[in-house]
Amino acid sequence: MPDFLQKESCFNQKILDAQGCLNKLTDEEKALLVNTKHDIEFQPGESIVKRGMLVNNVLYLTEGLAKLELENDNKSATVALINSHSFIGIVCCFAFEQFDFNATALEKTKVSFIDINVFRQLIVSNSEFALSLIQHMSGVSNGLLHRITSIYQKNIDGVLSMLLLEFSKLYDSLEFKIPMSRKEMANMLGYSKESVINTLSKFNKEDIINVSDRNIEILDLKKLQQIKKLG
Repeated sequence: MPDFLQKESCFNQKILDAQGCLNKLTDEEKALLVNTKHDIEFQPGESIVKRGMLVNNVLYLTEGLAKLELENDNKSATVALINSHSFIGIVCCFAFEQFDFNATALEKTKVSFIDINVFRQLIVSNSEFALSLIQHMSGVSNGLLHRITSIYQKNIDGVLSMLLLEFSKLYDSLEFKIPMSRKEMANMLGYSKESVINTLSKFNKEDIINVSDRNIEILDLKKLQQIKKLG
């Protein structure tokens, strides 16, 4: 397993990521995990997890990008983007016998399916791994809460700038292709499709970004960061 990467929270504390958890396993335990998992490749738009499926596996996204959606009152909302070397919905896996979320590939995505009984065995046998998993799940939960509250507290300019900056960070570039439609972006942000289109057009006219269909180039990073903060 590769060395873990660490991410900073708003308190400048280190949050253990999924790779960091797996690095707590012994060589023998890593071998058990590798030998019992199975990998599946998903195409863009293909469903990885459907709400109501039995929780037979812990899912680890090794390559690609996916979105995680929750349903309330028959309405679906995207609550997170899942990038490579991340668990998919780990905070929900041990709560119920069935998955309580949907996960969909946004681009060509490879997922490792780890037998949940094997995973539980590793939690019981390795206390250091168990503790690191708790730390990771707490960090993920905290991040989701902050993300959701940030969306509710901002106007369309603020939340759209937040999403564009999130994609820029995911792709580690100021130029990227958004792997979702305007309608999907609107669903994720809680605004109408027209609002997303109009705001992208406004950012484009103000030379903050350059928009060409789904292709985005951030021209004024500081301005976009300021809009995110004040919007």
